[in-house]
Amino acid sequence: MRYPVCLVGVVCVLALAAVGCGSSSSSPTTSAAATAGTTTTAAAASATSTTSTTKFAKTKFVLHAGLAFGAFHRWIYKPAKAGELSHPLEHKFTTVKAALAAAFVYHELKLALADAQADPTLSKLVAPITDLQNKLHGLTGTVKSGGASAADVSGLDSTISSIKGQAAAAGQTITEQTPATPSG
Repeated sequence: MRYPVCLVGVVCVLALAAVGCGSSSSSPTTSAAATAGTTTTAAAASATSTTSTTKFAKTKFVLHAGLAFGAFHRWIYKPAKAGELSHPLEHKFTTVKAALAAAFVYHELKLALADAQADPTLSKLVAPITDLQNKLHGLTGTVKSGGASAADVSGLDSTISSIKGQAAAAGQTITEQTPATPSG
């Protein structure tokens, strides 16, 4: 009982530390004139640039989507299908891994969404990826309130299959990749 609680605490502390490690873009010694010039330059740049300049958007989309889909199938779909997520108190470690995987999947989907928005060929995948993110967020609430069943994750799996099919039709085949874990 003590180990999972400690594990969750360590993960929370690491997550907060990672969020707090961001760099600040402003400095207290800048003058008002320099700030106004920077703001004007940034506004002019955004007004002239209507398309995103993400390099290798298709390649990065395939990478992030493959990681997200692989993690979903390995740590969420398979345990839910086996009934290990139906009651969160029976398989605590599996539930914790599924929750962490859901956070990872959500993050990778956010990156894949940004890459899809940057490429005209993949722009038709923006709506399905956004829908998948919303469904994943709803699944998180289901797991917390009493567990997720195979029926709960089947809808997510069909949405993933649809996205993979649409990406393949756009010429970008997504290969699922399972990220490595320290424990295997």
